Amino acid sequence: MKNYNEYSSEDFLLDEDFVKWVKSGGNEGALFYETVRTQFPDKISELMLAKSIYYSLHTIQENPDSGTKAKIWINVEDAISEDQPEETADHPVRLLQIWWRVAAILVIAGGLSWLAKSTFMRVPVVYQKQVAQAEVKLDEKINADESPQTISLSDGSTVRLVSGSKLSYSDFSGAQRVVYLDGEGYFDVAKDTSKPFVVYAGQIRVQVLGTSFKVVSHTGQYKSNVTVTAGKVKVSAVDKNSKMMDGQEDEIFLTPNQQVVFDAKKRSFSKGLVAQPVQLAGVAAEFDFTNTTIKHVLSTIATAYGVTIRFENTAFESCLFTAPLDDMPLFRKLDIICQTVGATYEVFGTEIIISGGECSI
Repeated sequence: MKNYNEYSSEDFLLDEDFVKWVKSGGNEGALFYETVRTQFPDKISELMLAKSIYYSLHTIQENPDSGTKAKIWINVEDAISEDQPEETADHPVRLLQIWWRVAAILVIAGGLSWLAKSTFMRVPVVYQKQVAQAEVKLDEKINADESPQTISLSDGSTVRLVSGSKLSYSDFSGAQRVVYLDGEGYFDVAKDTSKPFVVYAGQIRVQVLGTSFKVVSHTGQYKSNVTVTAGKVKVSAVDKNSKMMDGQEDEIFLTPNQQVVFDAKKRSFSKGLVAQPVQLAGVAAEFDFTNTTIKHVLSTIATAYGVTIRFENTAFESCLFTAPLDDMPLFRKLDIICQTVGATYEVFGTEIIISGGECSI
């Protein structure tokens, strides 16, 4: 379940469950609304403001007449008080209400119509500016289908483009192989040590020589994500002109089964393991263990998945383990091992830490 404690009206506008609920007129997503109403009552005011703004932004195509303006204003006023619990009546949202009221008036007047569409209707502003300033001629592919679409590039690389995503690229005749992404794409890059492969996706830059990775960076969302399947990539922050940020020192290096989330709002990176690590390509390993020390079992798993597993229990050096762990995901393997010896594990960043445990040989 999502934690809506930190949600503002803008956050609700970018939330898929919220959009589904509003589009259906409340017929779908009932669980979403009930969750917010009962578990996060202090967020009802932001939720209802977001609902009103959504309706206004998605119905205005031209400057409305005075009657329509009056109706929109009434909607905004009603949304502020609609379904507001008594215990949250004094919640300090006055400044937020004023901001949205001013924004609504300006949208109605036409002064912020382009900005509103750019923010809430997913016009890729950063992507478009980056593409416009490219020094070479670019081709653009837009996946308008519901299913993913595979794009073959001139160097032999491929990009699996998710529905609604955009990719711009050249013939790679320059010193680098540069592409621009808005949305979500899985890259399988052909190795060429003389020409680094660079992906600009919103406010992040991903550089590789030859590898497989996924990039998710949607216009209108603050967070971008890079996940590595094979090889190694370097992720850094850029501005909307594809330029490295002044004073930018953070360069995040990722290896297989690692990911990083970049928060454009906070200008910060958060590095960790992917949700479901997979066995590394080309690394052979047997997971059918018979009278094998826990230490060796954990070492085999760490090598096969390219992860770091730490423990301090010296008993694991002699404690024997027998179990078939083939065809099980990484964390299920660890569950069984830890249950056997009475240990626990936690994931801290890109490391797995095993605590406790005992062994009776």
